[in-house]
Amino acid sequence: MTDEVITVNGLQEVQKSLYSYSQKLGDHVVYGALRQGANIMRKAIYAQIDSSFKVHTGNLRRGFTVSRSKIHRGQSSGDALGVYVTLKKKGKAAPFYGRMLNDGWTPSGSSKKVAGRNYVQVAFEANKEAALTAIVLSAQAGAELLARKVGL
Repeated sequence: MTDEVITVNGLQEVQKSLYSYSQKLGDHVVYGALRQGANIMRKAIYAQIDSSFKVHTGNLRRGFTVSRSKIHRGQSSGDALGVYVTLKKKGKAAPFYGRMLNDGWTPSGSSKKVAGRNYVQVAFEANKEAALTAIVLSAQAGAELLARKVGL
């Protein structure tokens, strides 16, 4: 799977203003906003999987999760925050075949490549504006709530 990235302009300014109150509260608001957008992408991937395959795909659907990125360690407010939608790699019900279905594969002993369905890319392209809007609205709502609680 290729890594697709959405860069939100203006979120860093909101994050810096939130950090003037508390870094932990600012991180909480920004992570919540990013999770809103990532969950929209995850649901879009679910819908794309359901429309792409005619067989039961429960393990594949349950295999996509939203996780926190490890790029932010809380050391300084200049670090980036992130979340991502990933396919589980461990566990009994981990859909090891998810990457092959998305990207395609070459069967052993053959020179022909089986084409992939590209359901992740299709879901991303179709829903990136909706996810971006959800991120911005959630960040604004969280910042307003934090400002009311702090007393501004």
